[in-house]
Amino acid sequence: MEKEYIYVVTGCTGYVGNVLTKKLLRDGLRVIGFARNPEKAARVFPDRKPQFVYGDITSEQDVGKLFEGADDRYIVLHTVAKVTIGEGSGKELKAVTVQGTRNVVNACLAHGVHKLLHVSSTEAVPHGLVLREDLTNYVPDPARVRKGYARAKSEADKIVLDAVRERGLNASLLLLAGVLGPGDYSNSHMTQMFIDYIEGRLPASVKGGYNDFDIRDVADVLPAIVEKSRAGESYLFARQPDTINEILSFIAEKTGRKKLPTLPLWLAYLGLPFLSLASKLSGKRPLYTSAALASLKADADFPIGKAVKEFGYSPRSLKETVNDHIDFLAENGFARL
Repeated sequence: MEKEYIYVVTGCTGYVGNVLTKKLLRDGLRVIGFARNPEKAARVFPDRKPQFVYGDITSEQDVGKLFEGADDRYIVLHTVAKVTIGEGSGKELKAVTVQGTRNVVNACLAHGVHKLLHVSSTEAVPHGLVLREDLTNYVPDPARVRKGYARAKSEADKIVLDAVRERGLNASLLLLAGVLGPGDYSNSHMTQMFIDYIEGRLPASVKGGYNDFDIRDVADVLPAIVEKSRAGESYLFARQPDTINEILSFIAEKTGRKKLPTLPLWLAYLGLPFLSLASKLSGKRPLYTSAALASLKADADFPIGKAVKEFGYSPRSLKETVNDHIDFLAENGFARL
């Protein structure tokens, strides 16, 4: 008789977590979702729901509750991270992203789970490392990445891979580029940019870009990832480099909003102190920080051949993703078209 797996998704109400959770539920699988906020959980999952366990990922005791009764039938998708672009508490960032990952890894080892899929970020790739298609040269090196979010993700990756090498954990890394597409109930920085532009609060664009892809494209190949991912291996999910202006042009085409002037990066850097002050006065997160601007000028041409070959990963067009992202924001009352 074939073993019936049980899926655990940490951060099941987050952007990546809820999209992957809903895919598992659509496939009729048993899912246990770890979340902090019951009200948000009810909003994100109005219909079909996972079995919820509520707690704090930084608490070893709460993570222990999540793994009560866990065994080799469990497949864990660890999506929790404190995503920042240089704002917020560094202490909280490290507690959630690093200590949270250590708690999950220790629980997986203690209960002998079948597999851990650790969701990471291309931000954790060391400076100057030219990635090969097979990603065998990706070794987390926190000292070679920017402080803050990138370094915290690198430290978390190292915890996972050390556990694979030293303690026999069956775990793989999923390195995600910029995430777009329907499902952002947490108002990520890119979603905030969409909303500010649609509602006329974005004064200018910035020259630069990154590499943004649709998180639904990972969900589409999730069964293959679960089945075929190998211990200690890293898999990269992206599309191709894009620009902020390219994204804004698609939003303008769909909504009829006027195009914005574009600031060179050096001018954007000069304006950072004013943006920081405005953010403090308004109580809103800044759209641009020094960390964000550094990402916008970074090399973002990531090799996706490994995910294409092994999982059948096929990223859809940026225009389709942007249009569907806008529809999601409008349908959920996050933006007024």
